[in-house]
Amino acid sequence: MAGVDLGGGRPQKKRGGLKRPKRRINVRNDLTPMVDIAFLLLIFYMVTTVFSSPLSMEISLPPKPEPGEQPPDIQVAESKLLQMFVDKDDNLYYQIGKEMKQPEKVSFEKLSEIIEDKNVNVEKLVMVLKMDQASSYSMMVNIIDEIQRVERAINAGIAAMREKDQSVALPNYSIRFSLQDMTVWDEHVLKIVSEGGIVEE
Repeated sequence: MAGVDLGGGRPQKKRGGLKRPKRRINVRNDLTPMVDIAFLLLIFYMVTTVFSSPLSMEISLPPKPEPGEQPPDIQVAESKLLQMFVDKDDNLYYQIGKEMKQPEKVSFEKLSEIIEDKNVNVEKLVMVLKMDQASSYSMMVNIIDEIQRVERAINAGIAAMREKDQSVALPNYSIRFSLQDMTVWDEHVLKIVSEGGIVEE
């Protein structure tokens, strides 16, 4: 708060005896209330502010085999296998079933359409993501995010069907996918496809 001190000046010496001494007014600012308010606001914002939540990615891992044992082989029909490849330049390819003789290049914007279409129309579809060692980590994260986004969209549609018709007993949908290392043959095939060639069996 501001305060006014009226009695803090020194009287000037009289000259001639006719002038009266002038008093100087000293103004003193008390900043204590302002500091109190600043700290109160700081504490208020610290208590009420929501900090950014840590982002995590949920990945289901297979059970760890016992020492000396090999992990079990899971047989999947070729018609129910959707393979996605990412080369060293972060180019995206996909291949499914026997109708596709070789991988086909696709843009990342169309990836969600392919994932949704194949998962809806192919029962028990299994997706395999193969990444080149030189590809970026962010590309893998973006692809997994797209898979989870499509899964949430499908489950939202199922929930809407349940709400519309109570007799519908549909379970939540779960997209199954796994990460695998890219083989030398996969790299050879992607190189041929990127150059516009045809893979011979």
